[in-house]
Amino acid sequence: MPAATNYGLAKKALSSLSTQLGGLATQDDLMAIVVEYLKAAADAMASTATTDAMVWVNPLPYPVYIQSAYGLATGAGITADASNYATITFRSIDLIGGASAAALTISTDVAGGTWTQNQSKAITAQTKANLAVPVGGGITLSIAKVGTGVVVPVSRFYLKLYRAES
Repeated sequence: MPAATNYGLAKKALSSLSTQLGGLATQDDLMAIVVEYLKAAADAMASTATTDAMVWVNPLPYPVYIQSAYGLATGAGITADASNYATITFRSIDLIGGASAAALTISTDVAGGTWTQNQSKAITAQTKANLAVPVGGGITLSIAKVGTGVVVPVSRFYLKLYRAES
């Protein structure tokens, strides 16, 4: 039986089981891959940028899609500012010479809002065409600064991935 068929049958069986156990939003939640990334140090200066720090490499024999992400500023909060802020971007990359592409983005400007210490913040701005992570590809984190910037503190990021069906 092909792998895609086995995956579909597993999802169907788990869907029935999750309903019996009180349910989850979808059967995809049962089969989600959660990736945690620790930004272990605060930026040295408000203007310090980060370019394509490796978050995760896809070791699986199938592509995955980034479904959602959350950030958690654990070292300190980040006050929203209209002209001095950071833009945090998760990027997908094929790791065979192609350029990385923005998949999820959040800014610490007024529109993105203040990050309160130890409270999760959904990263919701998506570029749907870039959510796929190919076999052997990866996910990177970039932090760009606008104006004089802002220090992005020690933080944790959680990405929820799911298998691309073939």
